[in-house]
Amino acid sequence: MASALPAILSLLIGIAGWYYLFYSRAAQRLARIEAQRANVRRVRLRRANGAAMICLAVLLYLGSRGVDAQLRPRTFVAIWLAAFAVLLVIVVLGLADVRLTFTLRKSLRKDRET
Repeated sequence: MASALPAILSLLIGIAGWYYLFYSRAAQRLARIEAQRANVRRVRLRRANGAAMICLAVLLYLGSRGVDAQLRPRTFVAIWLAAFAVLLVIVVLGLADVRLTFTLRKSLRKDRET
């Protein structure tokens, strides 16, 4: 069972990325209350994040099941470094989305006060 966990995790991450990339409409629903430019940026951020999650899923699978560390150590290390880099990209994209959310909340509060 322990050897199946990385494959299951990769599958779940890939499914989440696929959903963000093709089916998530949450950001588009904010178009009613958010400026168009910011909303377009948010939609693009979330789609890019979905694509990055799919890449992460593939890299996690390859790093855990696809490449033998004893036979090809350089490839193994390169895959894991790429996985960490993609994970960093996902975090940065998520933080950019959070920043857009804070900006939206601030503008909504300002509109309520006036």
